[in-house]
Amino acid sequence: MDHSSALAALLARVEETRDQVGSAWPYHADPETGLWETVEDGDWCGGHWVECLRIAGRLLGRPDLTQEARDRTEALRPKLEKDDQFRGHRFYYSAARLYAETGDPGLRTLALAAAYSVRAMAIPQNGAMPIGHEVQVKSTTLASRRIVAVDNVHPNLRLDYWAAAETGDPVFREGAMRHLDVTARDFIRPDGSTIEFIEYHQSDDRILRQFTLLGVSDDSCWSRGQAWAIAGYLRGWQEFGETRYRDAARHLMGYWRGQCGSDVPPWDFDDPQGPRDSSASAIVVEQLARMSVACDNSEAVEFLDALDPMLEALCGHLRPTGRLVDGCFNQPRQFANHSELIWGSAYLLMALSYLEEGRVIC
Repeated sequence: MDHSSALAALLARVEETRDQVGSAWPYHADPETGLWETVEDGDWCGGHWVECLRIAGRLLGRPDLTQEARDRTEALRPKLEKDDQFRGHRFYYSAARLYAETGDPGLRTLALAAAYSVRAMAIPQNGAMPIGHEVQVKSTTLASRRIVAVDNVHPNLRLDYWAAAETGDPVFREGAMRHLDVTARDFIRPDGSTIEFIEYHQSDDRILRQFTLLGVSDDSCWSRGQAWAIAGYLRGWQEFGETRYRDAARHLMGYWRGQCGSDVPPWDFDDPQGPRDSSASAIVVEQLARMSVACDNSEAVEFLDALDPMLEALCGHLRPTGRLVDGCFNQPRQFANHSELIWGSAYLLMALSYLEEGRVIC
């Protein structure tokens, strides 16, 4: 499927999804029927649906979709005070990006409130960004100010980049860099694979345990965690120009490509015959597409060479109906492990919209 056809199919699926779910929030859908399982509050990925509506509203010339994106952003406001790492995703993909598009100062205030709240979560002794006491993911049960996920170089830092540019406050730049540095130190194994979770000591900068919830074992590599890390370090390099972040991304990407090349990966690299996870590939593709239109660093070519083959392979899992299938939410619990996932669709839609418009808004 070519890029234009893929984008058109995804936009049509946004319209279909909106008609199907009403005021509920799409979560995961049956790959055959296309029927969505919904949640009432958006769970951790509510911001991704807002972003889908925003993109569709602009590209389709549908102000009603843009207004719904704004209304749903307001519906997310009660989550502002939740001690949850996913406030970064929630309010970056809603308030910050809608502010960049509309100039509404109320959206700027909301995004900044979220940015400062998330930044205040950092563990004092090492700067790591924890998952939080009230982290919301319905498919898992885990909450702590001392537990850090490999994911966190992505969701926790989205608002840091935006707020650093918006305010000039050094707390955002310095805080993001501390977290990137401690994650590189503790989560990336010598072979370039990643650990999913680390629990740190209450008062010392030392590790109490390393473990997984979504992978095969504590020693395996969960592919979506690897994807968050790749995209996180590529974005960190794009923002700060520090070669150590480029080198971390190169190491992580080298492991990924050595395991699955350009193909959609298995849910865990230790289970190569298990379910695929198209959402993992979409996370990486989105960041590569972002860099292709918003990065003037000549060194980026070593990464951007992967974009077209990865995008082509990913679109092989996109049906003409606009359903990005073969997403694996939670294989250990057999939860939505062969499904259309709202964030997977969102990241592919973002990537194709960047390529279509030749820009990103923030």
